[in-house]
Amino acid sequence: METNSMTVVNVGPILEDLLTTIKKEAIPEYVYLNRSAPALHRNALGIMEDTLPEILVLLGIRSLMVNSSYDYTPLNTLRIDIPEATKEEYLWPYLRKDEVIRELQSLFRNCRMVGFDNWAAMSSASSVWDGLLSDVIKPLERNDLEFLFYLGDPVEKLSFQVGEALDIVSDFSQNGQVTFALDEGEAINLWKMLNGVGKDVSLGEQTYVDFRRKYYSIFRTMDIARVLIYSASTAMVFTAKEQFAITRKIVDHEIEVAPDARLNYIVGFSTGLALGLSMAHCIALGLIVFGAQGELKASPEKKDLVRYTEEWIADLQKTATINLYGE
Repeated sequence: METNSMTVVNVGPILEDLLTTIKKEAIPEYVYLNRSAPALHRNALGIMEDTLPEILVLLGIRSLMVNSSYDYTPLNTLRIDIPEATKEEYLWPYLRKDEVIRELQSLFRNCRMVGFDNWAAMSSASSVWDGLLSDVIKPLERNDLEFLFYLGDPVEKLSFQVGEALDIVSDFSQNGQVTFALDEGEAINLWKMLNGVGKDVSLGEQTYVDFRRKYYSIFRTMDIARVLIYSASTAMVFTAKEQFAITRKIVDHEIEVAPDARLNYIVGFSTGLALGLSMAHCIALGLIVFGAQGELKASPEKKDLVRYTEEWIADLQKTATINLYGE
């Protein structure tokens, strides 16, 4: 793949497609488990949503998309005894019990997509995720799962810790498709660390192509399906076969950095994956849910997602008209 070749996707037709997806009355095949769901209910995208079991929070999981026929209530009854003095990075031995492994394997047999926490914000992430992969997921011999990992900001971590994390995330590719997501600040800090550049060293004036090459080099350090890097205006995707960029709808800064911003994004992104939509469609659907919920500061209804999508389309048409008359 040429690093100087990136397709800028026309997001307009994608948004038109997604209006049809959003307007569907119900999507009965899946249940979306996440931390912010207070109780079982159908969300604005037509998928049943329920509270994430506590055991999965300990595992550094933000959300899962599971088959609607799967009974996940036994996960809520699991009781894990962890001594108070136990350091967080040594959790896995206390989680690696026969009954826990058995229930987790049942979960992952019926799972479609998994969204993980920010690695940098969770000291137990590497050991717990490595244990989850080795003891739970690999024995199932599945290769069709979708995994979404966020690095977070690696700046306070040691380089060997970051390298270990990238290796663990890459290992998940043996059991499915891995998407590794970073914002542009996290991506630059990771690039510096991977290339021995001090965190406080200025990179000077950087062009769009300079950034893109740095992002592509991150993708090449890992054996995964795709790297997703987003700024306030663009989402860029790097895979072995293609690079493409999607222009985002600009949102207020407080929405961009809200505590649940990434969780809100994963709702739409996960739904797109579960429905078998293209990666560009999944990204755009994630951005729609993220933006609508951020504006409302509450869970959106279907009409809110429709309104947000239509406003995004209108913004695109307005921009196209301005560009036309500016030529």
